[in-house]
Amino acid sequence: MRLFLKSHISFLLFALILALSTVGIFWLDGFRNGRLLLYVLFLWTVLAIVFLAIRYAGYRHIYKRLQNPEQVASEFQPDKGSAFSQAFEYYLAKQYQAYQIDLQKWRSKDADRNIFINQWVHQMKTPVSVIELMTQNQSDPTLRSIQEETDRIKQGLDTVLYTLRLETFENDFVVEYSDLRTLVTEAVNEHKRLFIRQQLYPKVTIDEDFQFETDKKWFIFMLGQLLTNAIKYSPEKGSTIEINAVLEAKYCVLTVRDHGIGIEKADLPRVLRPFFTGENGRKFQESTGMGLFLVSEICQKLGYGLSIESEVGIGTTILIRMPK
Repeated sequence: MRLFLKSHISFLLFALILALSTVGIFWLDGFRNGRLLLYVLFLWTVLAIVFLAIRYAGYRHIYKRLQNPEQVASEFQPDKGSAFSQAFEYYLAKQYQAYQIDLQKWRSKDADRNIFINQWVHQMKTPVSVIELMTQNQSDPTLRSIQEETDRIKQGLDTVLYTLRLETFENDFVVEYSDLRTLVTEAVNEHKRLFIRQQLYPKVTIDEDFQFETDKKWFIFMLGQLLTNAIKYSPEKGSTIEINAVLEAKYCVLTVRDHGIGIEKADLPRVLRPFFTGENGRKFQESTGMGLFLVSEICQKLGYGLSIESEVGIGTTILIRMPK
């Protein structure tokens, strides 16, 4: 009804002006026929009400639809209301069908693109593995440099692969009881060459009896993203990356703390957005803005809470609250 009145405000103003004009005419005549004035005003009022009532009855279906935009677009009712309402519903149905056809085309293209990227990533992993085998000689500085670059390529490929898998997370998800210390140790070992190259030291403080339910593969990848960020933004040689866990009433809180450059206060509310690099992204060209975004998405899907504390020049602390 409110939308109906708003759309007919011009008619109401016209009726008001017409009524005032009629009163003005009778006023100029000295109101010598006051009863006729009342009759005229009453007649115009009745006609206006009847017109609005007929108009509302004919367009009620349209106004109800416009006032409920959350209604499913496919729920069309072309056999209700006036001829105009039925034509309006028919138009919406045709537009919805055209939209669905275009949507299916784009979904098909997107699926083909994801399949291609998936296959490409797996194909790239084969030569990367071969390069790793060919550079096992740790005494050669050149080979060590090649290994370091190979690690970067592997991490980039994994990031692409897991980003694609997020869209079908439910199809690639296995929950099982896991030992937290074992998973953290595995994630640290996967990044040991990066720790050595940056001359940083992981410090793990987790009791061996911390058991919880999770998907091991996704959890290790998520923790790897946090470790990579902590190492990347810790330029001071010899500092530590601390990983510890404490038990709270309903949660096990995993903490990853570095003593690096920290995050600007203005950037903190936006660091979980995809591709956001902030002030640190201008200092470190390797920043992609995807690490913390992937971590936040995985935490959401696993049912974990995520919070970030940081201070420039002191370091950053990531807290993940996992239900026990």
